[in-house]
Amino acid sequence: MATAKRNEGGFAMITAMLVIAMSSALALIVLTNGQHADRSSQRGRNWELSIQHAEAGVQQAITRLQETGGAVPPPFSGTTAEGSYDVSITYLGRNRYQIDASGTAGIQSALATSRSIRVIIGPPKSFKYALFSFTDIDTKNNDYVDGDIWANGSVRVDQNDEVTGAINAATGWVYLDNGSTVGGDVLAGGYDPATGNSVEVSTGAHIVGNTTAASTVPNCMDDPVRLNYKVDLTGNVGGHLKTWGHKTGGGTAGTISEGICVAAPATKPMPLFTFNPANYFTAPIEFADVASFNAWIALHGTNLSGTFYVRGAGAIDINGVTIGGDTTIIAESAAIDAFGGVGISGANSSDKLLVLVSYYQPAAGSACTNNGGNPLDCAIGLKNNFAPTDNTATLLFAPNGPVAFKNNADFYGAAYANDIVLKNNMNLVYDERVDQIVGFGAVTLETESWVEL
Repeated sequence: MATAKRNEGGFAMITAMLVIAMSSALALIVLTNGQHADRSSQRGRNWELSIQHAEAGVQQAITRLQETGGAVPPPFSGTTAEGSYDVSITYLGRNRYQIDASGTAGIQSALATSRSIRVIIGPPKSFKYALFSFTDIDTKNNDYVDGDIWANGSVRVDQNDEVTGAINAATGWVYLDNGSTVGGDVLAGGYDPATGNSVEVSTGAHIVGNTTAASTVPNCMDDPVRLNYKVDLTGNVGGHLKTWGHKTGGGTAGTISEGICVAAPATKPMPLFTFNPANYFTAPIEFADVASFNAWIALHGTNLSGTFYVRGAGAIDINGVTIGGDTTIIAESAAIDAFGGVGISGANSSDKLLVLVSYYQPAAGSACTNNGGNPLDCAIGLKNNFAPTDNTATLLFAPNGPVAFKNNADFYGAAYANDIVLKNNMNLVYDERVDQIVGFGAVTLETESWVEL
């Protein structure tokens, strides 16, 4: 009997159909994944582009501020080939601005993304010391300084004076007279050639922090046998004392390390100031000579505010002026002086800023460093009752000449000068409101903060 032959053609067809179906499914998965990846990639690209569009809006805002001289433009929008931005600007006062910008990227609504940022711009920070001298600083007779002190030269803290912060004398020495106090660290980068002392702490004087006798010469190679860079201590140092030389005197310190060579800090430059009328929200008033400004201020000095640029030589007399609002006086080549016992005061309790800038350079042999406050001896001379209080922060800036205070000066702010002398009951409290002043720094405005909202 013959065996029937099996026909497997149907199985082959079924197998082929299964392979085709599986291939189609795989292809569909690949296409779907590809589309999803493309959408994700495009959305991710739009996510990055949207922040770039917001940044473009910020840059456009800065450009418009420059074009308007600081006047705040209304909210505006802009478009690019791949998106758009919306921007608003808010004036915060004293040349500080808040820029809110949102950027959108993507044409299809399902793929479009938006991001928003807030940028604060303002004048660069330039003033962090209560007292800064391009050369020396000398305090005398019951002075009080609340803040840090920096001198490229030497610092003298006289009898019963108090400094709450740190003292740096980059290339000079530090002397503390009887009963004086320094609340922070003390560092001297040189020494007195007459004594070899880098730091001298007299009887009853006290340094709360550390004391360091440093050197501007690498590895102290200028004094290989350690005859100088000494610390003469008859008072007290609360922290660590380090010196390349020796500790002398019967005073005490927390710990004492001799033969330690510490590199002194580099000297610091005076902040750069550039007068540009366009930098000011309210246009400055300019005077051709000192006489015309003195005559003007005699009539308008009882509630003074605004920006004043004075040309010509002589002495600007601000005695008896009361400050009513933000006030800036810039003397191109004149001294700024206050005499007569009346001094300067605040006209009200509102938040105010007083900036005095003098480029005057006294003649050689000036008596400013001896008694202070004489016309044409000091770049800025303040004598008797300089007290622009009532919520007024004051910046004194004299890069070419000395600043001197004498008799009952009392103010919040900072003094930056070629040389500084304080005498008789002067009280200065550093105020951070003077840290950002328009016109100071390498740029007019810089970014203070950048946050994504």
